[in-house]
Amino acid sequence: MTRKTVTELYAQAQSSFLDNITGAITPALLRNFCLDFLDTIRPSYAALAITSEISKSATGTYSTFVWNSQIAAQAPDYAVSLASGTVTRSGGPASARIEFSIDAKGANNSITSFAFFVDNVETPWAQSNTSTSATDAQSFAFTAVNYSASLEPQYEVRIKTTVPGNILLSNGVLVVENIPVNTN
Repeated sequence: MTRKTVTELYAQAQSSFLDNITGAITPALLRNFCLDFLDTIRPSYAALAITSEISKSATGTYSTFVWNSQIAAQAPDYAVSLASGTVTRSGGPASARIEFSIDAKGANNSITSFAFFVDNVETPWAQSNTSTSATDAQSFAFTAVNYSASLEPQYEVRIKTTVPGNILLSNGVLVVENIPVNTN
């Protein structure tokens, strides 16, 4: 069936289930509503991880990085690309809860930043830390809730640094999960 907003489900219930004085409520109407409802509230998520240290050449402009492990990508809602670091959601407009954390080692006195992008557009969710030593890992983390009207929103985290060079990434995780949306 179809994942819908809660508002759409209310409208569907109002139009499909009038008082049944004429027998207008059919098994098909009830079945379709129930299936749409279940699709709307069905939990679904995708998750990427960096399970072993990887090196990323970073510059002063945000760029993608490779993840080395797919934890989950529940079909039909999600597809992931480790190489581009993207999570793509299908099924229409959606609200998503995003959890991100990672450790990074950059050049001494460099500022490393991670930002969340939706459909290649930077969002307000970002975090920056200053490296105190090239051997000390800095921890980054943020949680976000994002609504996208896109039919197939694409989510990713990108990296940049004030001192171009290799950044060592480890202990990374990006989780994107559906949350029912009230309106579209």
